[in-house]
Amino acid sequence: MKQVIGFSIMLCWLAGETFAQKYSTTLGVRLSKGNYGVTAKQRVFRSFSVEGIVSGNDRELTGTLLVEKHFPLIGKGLNAYIGGGAHLGGLQGYGPVAGADALIGAELKVPFLPLVVSADVKPAYQVMHEERFNLNSAVSVRYIIGKESKKKREKTRERRKRRKERDKEKRQWQKEREKRRKEKAKEKEKKAKGKDRRNKEEEDTKLFENVHLLRIFRNEEEEPQKKR
Repeated sequence: MKQVIGFSIMLCWLAGETFAQKYSTTLGVRLSKGNYGVTAKQRVFRSFSVEGIVSGNDRELTGTLLVEKHFPLIGKGLNAYIGGGAHLGGLQGYGPVAGADALIGAELKVPFLPLVVSADVKPAYQVMHEERFNLNSAVSVRYIIGKESKKKREKTRERRKRRKERDKEKRQWQKEREKRRKEKAKEKEKKAKGKDRRNKEEEDTKLFENVHLLRIFRNEEEEPQKKR
């Protein structure tokens, strides 16, 4: 475990010297304590890949399939990744084994060479084994056998550019909509205040008229009484 952590720190230190080189397919070896095997990784989306691992020793042989999500770190050639999947295999003297896997690690594109070096930790939950949990750490070295074409990179950049433009237009549209909403709210509030003011003026006018009529009515009642 300490060796894997140290190797990951070394990857981060080397990232400053790394240049970007996209790849689509890699094939290589995976080495861990007590196990060895082969690994192949295929990039399926811009930040997702599928990795297949066949590993074992003199008593066990296991095949694992993982889906991984990549996150760029310091420098364009260094990525962290997390993933999950399942494994199936056989153990001598026991029988078939199967279970679910998780994965966390980091990979570095070696500068000026068609190689990718990675270190990872792969905890596993065994469904068909007495030892339910297993923690495996390993280092992999894979050779790039399929590079991302220049045309595909240009399409990716163009697609990213269009997405940014759409996001910018969407934000602008949202700002304009919010501005119109505030203007309508202010106009509505202004009309409501004007209506309240008119209603108050009408109420004051009616009140004045009622008071005036009441005075006239009282005067008319008082005049006959004075004449008597």
